[in-house]
Amino acid sequence: METVLEMQNVCKTFYGDGVEIHANDNVNFSLKQGEIHALLGENGAGKSTLVNNLFRRPDSGTILLRGKEVELSNPIAALRHGLAIARQDLSKSLIERHTVAENILSISEGFFLSLSRIEREITSALNKYELGDIDPKTKIWKLSGGEKQRVEILKALITDPEIIILDEPTSMLTPPEIVNLFRLLNSLRSQGKSIIIITHHLEEAINYCDRITVMRHGEVVATLETEKEKNAWASEEEGIRHLATLMVGKEVLYELARKKMEPGKLTAEIQGLFATNDMGDTVVNGVSLQLKENQILGIAGISGNGQQELVEAMLHWRKVDSGKVLIHGKKIDDVSIVQDITGKSIREIRDLGIAYIPEDRRKALILDLSIRENLILNSYRKSGGLFIDQKSIVNVTEELISIFKIKTPSALSSVRSLSGGNRQKVVVARETTLAPPEGRKLILIAENPTFGLDVGTTQFVREELLRLREEGAAIMLISSDLTEVLALSDRIAVMYKGKIMGILNSQEATREKVGLMMGGSTLQEAIE
Repeated sequence: METVLEMQNVCKTFYGDGVEIHANDNVNFSLKQGEIHALLGENGAGKSTLVNNLFRRPDSGTILLRGKEVELSNPIAALRHGLAIARQDLSKSLIERHTVAENILSISEGFFLSLSRIEREITSALNKYELGDIDPKTKIWKLSGGEKQRVEILKALITDPEIIILDEPTSMLTPPEIVNLFRLLNSLRSQGKSIIIITHHLEEAINYCDRITVMRHGEVVATLETEKEKNAWASEEEGIRHLATLMVGKEVLYELARKKMEPGKLTAEIQGLFATNDMGDTVVNGVSLQLKENQILGIAGISGNGQQELVEAMLHWRKVDSGKVLIHGKKIDDVSIVQDITGKSIREIRDLGIAYIPEDRRKALILDLSIRENLILNSYRKSGGLFIDQKSIVNVTEELISIFKIKTPSALSSVRSLSGGNRQKVVVARETTLAPPEGRKLILIAENPTFGLDVGTTQFVREELLRLREEGAAIMLISSDLTEVLALSDRIAVMYKGKIMGILNSQEATREKVGLMMGGSTLQEAIE
């Protein structure tokens, strides 16, 4: 097959806080016509930086398209040469206050002449590419995470590019949507399109990609022919372990040990909750759930079925139309203390020991503050005097940076300077170490907590959730990764169009049953 793209000795260095970060160090990479090429590596390995060099000048190195050297100094130049990208960081790629059509029109450069025409083109393309039903007139900020990701993928496809780059395209998609996406990519490959996919899901690289390039610390450590390697591996699991070892530089264990535990005391309760979305539609429809100590309650459902609004209503980020959110405390004189936190301020809710890992990490970070300052946002008011104990803060934050392997030259670096995955690590580190009031156990609401994380860190975060469970925490896990929900949850509640279709114990939950309920089947129908 002809080589359509070649990157030779590409270098890119970033400077911050007096430190040089060599994100790409003499990287060589090639893409053939009609292939799907996976790009793997840990957070900060240089994957996104490498493909971004196709939309700006690298510091040094050569870029060839079909054997001819080109200068791709900006996104418009790349578009004119037949390149398009769906980015991982949607906050930088999509303009929240603009509509879907306006976002796509902004990159079309004459492909479409008016909003009315592009709205028709979007509807047609959504059907053609099986990307779901999204109203082109809807503003981006009103969409769920999964819907935003589908819009970003559509942006990369609608101009019919020759080279398509997808940066973590499946991180917010459901299993059926992932299958549909790779069916689409196979179709595009058969048409001669060339595709680069950056992914942390190693099974996707093994099952769907022709070649796999692995990066570590800004360098390429291996490029593999997938079919040849699959013939050598005894199983897919062996292949995943091999790729993970190449990425991390040491063996990564995948087995999760979820100890059998009896559920503890009732610690939080949702009673008949109703809430609307930003367009006034009821999307949380009479939800009732219980959270218990030593237990993980998984919430499964196709993105956009009310999961995000449910969490926002619980935390007073969204108005509750009716219903209650209750916190059950310790007994005093054999009487259980129950607090109604419906409509309470966010500070009051968090002071009760309720931690939150949001789907959109921007909600949890102040980007222009340092890593250290972001890590102490939960605790600086508890310093007990007029002055903050700086020595204690330094010790605690340095320990968290070490434990969670946050890649940064300094704790004083701004969070804005971090990669997306390392920003997520800051959030997870802070929220999982929130100290609840005396006599209470931690309540953690984790919304896609491993989104954008590499295999090693994903494993670490999942183990942290299980560790918290063993320590008595009550955890609500909302995840678009059904494998994650099945692996971690003691009970699984399935949401469909704002309603709970049923709750299964982990022993009876299967991918097939949960999948049927995600599509609208009742619990009884799924069991039968």
